Amino acid sequence: MKKVFIFGYYGFKNIGDEAILSSIIKTLREINPSIDISALSYNVKYTEKIHNIKGVSRNDIREIIKAIKRCDLVISGGGSLLQDVTSNRSIIYYLGLILMSKFYEKPVVFFSNGFGPVNKEWNRYLVRKIVNKVDKIILRDNDSKQLMQKIGITKEIDVTIDATYALDDIATDELEKIIQEECIPGDKPLVGISVRPWVFSENFRDIMAEFADYIVEKGFEVLFIPMQVPKDSDLSKEIISKMKNKAYVLQKEYRPQEILSIVGKLEILIGMRLHSLIFASIQGVPMLGIEYDPKIDSFLKIADQKNLGKVEKLNLENLYKEFDRVVRQHMVESLKTQGIAELLKEKAEENKKLLLEMLR
Repeated sequence: MKKVFIFGYYGFKNIGDEAILSSIIKTLREINPSIDISALSYNVKYTEKIHNIKGVSRNDIREIIKAIKRCDLVISGGGSLLQDVTSNRSIIYYLGLILMSKFYEKPVVFFSNGFGPVNKEWNRYLVRKIVNKVDKIILRDNDSKQLMQKIGITKEIDVTIDATYALDDIATDELEKIIQEECIPGDKPLVGISVRPWVFSENFRDIMAEFADYIVEKGFEVLFIPMQVPKDSDLSKEIISKMKNKAYVLQKEYRPQEILSIVGKLEILIGMRLHSLIFASIQGVPMLGIEYDPKIDSFLKIADQKNLGKVEKLNLENLYKEFDRVVRQHMVESLKTQGIAELLKEKAEENKKLLLEMLR
């Protein structure tokens, strides 16, 4: 029986990363239902409960070594793991896992990863030395590929799409139960907003509150969708507290498939979080993105959707104008988004074929 070890930013209850893991597991199970899967996790119990696989504590080096030694394939599972914007620790940690895997002569595949930015010269040197040892590199966008090549990665690089395009919805009755339990009214069209904490001024909260009020006054209900609890929930509630009108925020924690299905109920999604935008794309929901990281702009280009600008430079008049444009052209935007989603889902099938080759 084949054994696979997946590492990534799992167990932190970040819906985007958990969606990536869910999608990789689904893809592996479609290839071979009996495959033995384990994954790195900050919260082993959470990972085992949500994904029904074996969790390996990211803080237990002995367990990590054991998981690597017993596996047939090591997967770097999606997300922009190799970057030094948030800290140096992350990039050193994940490069260390790759190096350890190669020390034990295990094949390593980057599976639909993003990449960068990597700004520090020492980190670039380490990336160049270690990533060139990886057996297969599959990235989710061309910008990541160009960054890798600029740093000096000479391995062949395939570009497909984010692994999450393999994710499935939940059943309609389950979704309706969630909507009822969250007390979200169904008499007006729903606009979703997904924000995340970042280095921005208090002005950001004021701008988003005024924008949300504008949306409500245009005849919509506003639903804030946290992609990481409680961080996003807290920020969403702060914005709602500054609004003149009523808005809603999801109160409970949900699995990626549940959030995906909730996003499918929206007319429009306004998102900072990458996977809120990806979920909208999967569901054919028109979106407006707010850029806090280059990966947002990269994805919006792939999805052919509008970037509202960098988070620190948002302009209310521009937000109103772009929202009104999407409302006016909603049918056209929906059809365009649905068409692009079908093409991107086909690319997700390429992910499966490439992974099958590695498992052989």
